[in-house]
Amino acid sequence: MKCTLCNMCMIEDTATGRVLVQHRLPKATNPWCGLTFPGGHVEAGESITASTVREIREETGLTVSNLRMCGVVEWEVPEKPQNTVWQDNIPNSKYIVFMFRTTTYAGELNSSAEGKMEWMTLDEMRKGGLAPHMEEYIRVLLEDDVPQAYGISGSGILKVVKGNV
Repeated sequence: MKCTLCNMCMIEDTATGRVLVQHRLPKATNPWCGLTFPGGHVEAGESITASTVREIREETGLTVSNLRMCGVVEWEVPEKPQNTVWQDNIPNSKYIVFMFRTTTYAGELNSSAEGKMEWMTLDEMRKGGLAPHMEEYIRVLLEDDVPQAYGISGSGILKVVKGNV
């Protein structure tokens, strides 16, 4: 079974109570768009944590440190996926996103081809058009008893998994 590894990081500004939000733009190979947190793919020869630092730097211009892993979001891709447009919808595979948080960052904020970056409160983010299933991603990031969310790609359903299953 093939497995695609990814990361996502919620960067918090403790002075303002805001988080760094990406206005993710749709692509021909990935129609997933809306308000989300920055992140991306783990490259060969790269640790998950190092990939998170790299992706954040590429997408935001910021250098993050003191990352705290909060859990994972796992998508199972069936033998015959409904959506064949998405680059990672490989039949009979898994797509796993390692979820991180940090309050430690430095540098000058920039946007990238992935989307515009903006500081928002979580309430503003929730009212501003979340990417699909971001509410469940946020729960994994914020709720200590929710270490995972799991879904079947193309089903439209992502369920949080409590730590006491």
